[in-house]
Amino acid sequence: MIPRATAAAGIDREIAGRRLLILGGGLWQLPYVGRARDLGVETWVTDWSPDAVAKAYADHFAPIDLKDRDATLALARDARIEAVLTAADVGVPTAAYVAERIGVAGHSSALADYATNKFRMRERARAIGIPCPGYRRVRSVDEAATAVAADDLPVIVKPVDNCSSRGVQWVDRLADLETAVSGALAASQCGEAIVEEFLVGAEGSIEALVQDRRVFVLGFCDKTKSPLPDRFDLELRYPGAFAPAVAAAVRRLADEIAAGFGVANGILHIEFLVADRTDAVYLIEFAIRGCGSKVATDLMPALTGVDVTRVLIRQAFGLRTPIEPAAALHGALHFLMFPPGRVVAVHGVDAARRLPSVIDACVECRPGEWIGEVHDGRSRPGYVLASGRDREEVQRTLRQVRGLVRLDYDHATGVAPLDVPESRVA
Repeated sequence: MIPRATAAAGIDREIAGRRLLILGGGLWQLPYVGRARDLGVETWVTDWSPDAVAKAYADHFAPIDLKDRDATLALARDARIEAVLTAADVGVPTAAYVAERIGVAGHSSALADYATNKFRMRERARAIGIPCPGYRRVRSVDEAATAVAADDLPVIVKPVDNCSSRGVQWVDRLADLETAVSGALAASQCGEAIVEEFLVGAEGSIEALVQDRRVFVLGFCDKTKSPLPDRFDLELRYPGAFAPAVAAAVRRLADEIAAGFGVANGILHIEFLVADRTDAVYLIEFAIRGCGSKVATDLMPALTGVDVTRVLIRQAFGLRTPIEPAAALHGALHFLMFPPGRVVAVHGVDAARRLPSVIDACVECRPGEWIGEVHDGRSRPGYVLASGRDREEVQRTLRQVRGLVRLDYDHATGVAPLDVPESRVA
């Protein structure tokens, strides 16, 4: 087991020695486990996998599926847990369920349901006046075929309750609707999908902290998306290059979601679209956990000076922390994409990490493993986080990283990352 940090300055005296349950032990949950231990918190971690990467960093570990509410609740009671936290979408309903039943700080089950079910999210957004795409819930291919006419196309088909763009597909031909709906239903935990109006515009996302119902926007970005028919992210750039009036509307969206859905504390990750012809801002979806790929845990602190992870850990214990974002730097999350094949060696990642403006860089595929065709966010093979004084400096750093990182395959050596399409937002 990795020893605790010994520097007294790193310990948070208000929470040191207290018991925190973290749902999820994967790569993106690891920063929460490590930070909690640095602060002196005693950590319990659960994950469906007995070999979860965070297991080695936790004080205690239990191989419990994040969807198993009763087993998680039993653990929380047996361990006399004082706070519950998750950075995994699938763990959000369980975290709310457990927090309510053991009487600790946390989100309500109603909010957790809104944030993890896109149909109920859409219904609530419409009721409180937040613009979103037109939509229809379907439970079968036949129902979708009845609901969608040729003049409705193109549409987006997605499961109501999954993340990382799993099961999401753009459809512009009725002949492709059956395959898309079947895939979305298969990716849904409850066997439901939504067929959604396809809006044309620039997409982005917001990262915000909420404390005592006050919203602190840490940053918002514009995005480069994958080529159709898939809809995963290829690059996120902070701050988003939107006109001042649009930027103000984006910030208002965060306030409207917090107020309309009853978010009193915690983090908000909000996906939005700015329509091409009208500049209207539409809610695509939101989550009450931070953006993955270390955006919440590493990029936002680097850009704003706010220790996001510490704020969330303290909020889990019902404590408040001063939040004073300093919007001084630009930054980006850029995904490193490579052609399919079996990887023999990875080169240049350590050199990329040593660049002054690089916050983190990673190729997740190890020698001997395969890179397959990428159709959703979870199968992207690598990423880089970078910061800079302006957008061009960030882009120069990304170009440097792309010039350093190379893969060797069975059939080829020195394979460079694939080109990313140009952004639609200048």
